[in-house]
Amino acid sequence: MNRERVAIIISAVALTMVFGCAKEPSPDDIVLAKISNSTITLGEFKSRIEKLPSYYRDMVEKNKKRYLEEMIAEKLFYEEALRRGLNNDKEVVGVINEAKKKIVIAKLIKIDVEDKIKVSEDEIAAFYEANKDKLKTPKMWRASQILVPTEREARDVLQKLNSGDNFEDIAREQSKDATATRGGDIGYFRAGQLVPEFEKAAIDLDVGQLSDVVRTKFGYHIIKLTDKKASGMQAYENAKPMIENELKKKKKAEMFYEFIMSLKKKYGVDINTEAFSSMMPESKEEPAGV
Repeated sequence: MNRERVAIIISAVALTMVFGCAKEPSPDDIVLAKISNSTITLGEFKSRIEKLPSYYRDMVEKNKKRYLEEMIAEKLFYEEALRRGLNNDKEVVGVINEAKKKIVIAKLIKIDVEDKIKVSEDEIAAFYEANKDKLKTPKMWRASQILVPTEREARDVLQKLNSGDNFEDIAREQSKDATATRGGDIGYFRAGQLVPEFEKAAIDLDVGQLSDVVRTKFGYHIIKLTDKKASGMQAYENAKPMIENELKKKKKAEMFYEFIMSLKKKYGVDINTEAFSSMMPESKEEPAGV
């Protein structure tokens, strides 16, 4: 077999390997927009949306074209800024370096502090047992209201209710408050959460009982107490998330302090107290006899 034939065979094999191993085109590689020398691919577009906060992501999902236009505008601004050399502007470089420093520090703290925080089931249980008196649920009341602007309207409403009309229906029809859509339900509340006049009238009721007309700065109310809960000990499972979060915060503060102390020891810190003191305002002495 002559050299030319061998060379042809080798070239053919090489080409087969190159094209045979070529990456299959992906839908994410589809170019949605081309801006000067850059592009926005479908993959880049989807990735940006996935990284958005959930509340903003929902908005973007409903208007993807607008978000694409925002990405295009961003590319255009960046292209123009680079062409003007603004990436080398002293102020810009300073801000970038400061941001970079904060990002790197945040990563360090995450690795050496946050990722190392562990709270065991035993620690949570021990905290629960030791702090039962602090984990009691307060007394809670639940009420519904019908709010109208005048006392006359309130008296008319009260008369209808005493005649057997449905409270929720009247609330939806006549109440001038956002709770009207819920049949007047304001949900559960504890002492000190509502305006005093309303709260006192509601708390004095029995469950299912209607109040007389109650006047507050918001108008005239008819109140119906729908439920009340006595103070009691929180169930362990209900208290557990709060306890775990509290213990993590405490451990984070302790580990953060220990980490700073270890770095001070490792690198050394020397504060010029004389120079620092010279920056502090002088204290004014009080006149004698004062």
